[in-house]
Amino acid sequence: MAYSLSFSKSILVLVFISDKTRRGETEFISTKVMSQLLNIPKPTLSVILSNLIRAGILQSKEGVNGGLRMVKSEEKITLLDVLIAIENEKPLFQTEYELNVTGKRPDNAKKIVNTILKNIEMTIKNDLKKTTLKDILNSI
Repeated sequence: MAYSLSFSKSILVLVFISDKTRRGETEFISTKVMSQLLNIPKPTLSVILSNLIRAGILQSKEGVNGGLRMVKSEEKITLLDVLIAIENEKPLFQTEYELNVTGKRPDNAKKIVNTILKNIEMTIKNDLKKTTLKDILNSI
């Protein structure tokens, strides 16, 4: 499998920010606080946050009362949105490879396996598209 741990961590980051905002604790969340409480190293968190900002999911603010906040509402952010922000449309399964054996049967086997894996990935992405950040927050 090719998706990184950053995908799972990014979901937790968004849940953390949304939950704090939802409960009226703060408007902007400090990256230092997130790093400490979520146990995500600052360099890893920085990459995650940059990707989420670039995707238009988060907004950053500099200064004493700065930090990060949600740009989109929790019901408009799907897990597929997060996946695309973090993984940049990278495929889940690597299917580009060469066989040292030739012939109709090996070629057909490769095509069948690749089709199955692509269908599985499409199913996963469809399920991710159905699940919003709000769904997760409402389950907490």
